[in-house]
Amino acid sequence: MFRDAESPPRPPQDCWAQKADERREERFYWICARITLIDLATFPHLGFVAVICIFLIQIVALAALARKYADENIAIAIDKIIASICDRFGWK
Repeated sequence: MFRDAESPPRPPQDCWAQKADERREERFYWICARITLIDLATFPHLGFVAVICIFLIQIVALAALARKYADENIAIAIDKIIASICDRFGWK
């Protein structure tokens, strides 16, 4: 890696923390990809009500995982999706 002459070198702890954050975020993306593949394989065999129920449960689970593993912007976006679903059905 090349650094600017003006920027001081980062301490090793910052590098390790950044790598740990990147791994957590990558783990979240892999979980989302697996859920999508499983959904694509199972949804055609399920009824409409079952698909909606599973979708709602997965959105709530992804919100919890996003708070733990992903970037805070992803967690905010999922929270907005949940809020719009709740507003649409009148749940508060």
